[in-house]
Amino acid sequence: MSSDIKQAAVKLFNQEGPDFTIEQLQAGTGVSRATLYRRIGSKEALLKELAKEGLIDFESVPGIERQILDATRVIVTQNGFINTTMEQIARQANLGVATLYRHFKDKDNLFQHFIAQLNPKLAFKSVLHRQDGDLKENLKKLIEVALRFLDENQDLVKILFSWQKEERRYFNHLRQGTTTNFLELVKYFTRQQSTGHLRRDISAEDMAISLNGLLMQYAVYAPIHQNRILNIDEDTPTILKLFLHGVIVTE
Repeated sequence: MSSDIKQAAVKLFNQEGPDFTIEQLQAGTGVSRATLYRRIGSKEALLKELAKEGLIDFESVPGIERQILDATRVIVTQNGFINTTMEQIARQANLGVATLYRHFKDKDNLFQHFIAQLNPKLAFKSVLHRQDGDLKENLKKLIEVALRFLDENQDLVKILFSWQKEERRYFNHLRQGTTTNFLELVKYFTRQQSTGHLRRDISAEDMAISLNGLLMQYAVYAPIHQNRILNIDEDTPTILKLFLHGVIVTE
């Protein structure tokens, strides 16, 4: 096997991972497809040979999907969803556009995966679906999870509030058919009302809106507009007190 083929294969492996194609290798070497197969046998045999010689390391290659999703975050933060293209994401990820389409069937599918992996839904559900535990402790954990998520994703949260109607409509289209954390929160408050832990003269929807408003003020608006540094350990109990003061049933 010639050194040119090995060098081209290593370069493709570092760019695309093990998913690179023979067509890409052919373009990188200028060798015909038939000649490539005569020299390498198969792509699997080529990869095994490169790994045996220590030229590639499967363990050291970052997940291609993770690489794509990280690049998506960069471009979406700059351009929003509507104006972001697969070509822009591919350039940011240093991958070929075809690689993106091999992992995600189209742009909508890629964005849906991107949104899903940013959503702290599992952490929310672990709290909201508890059948036991103290209400205050559950809400305290929920607030901590939400504040940490908002703090870690301020870049995306900020552009969410700067979007035009078309961008918001497209974002909602991407989330179509999924249960949002807001609806999960409404269901949780409804259950707490049915068990007598929360007052019933305020709707569960209004309670969810109120709590979300406090979270956004502390995690987004105050740090941006008032130069106030979010302190999750200190701000969590404060938000809990402010929220429960008007909704908890007093004994």
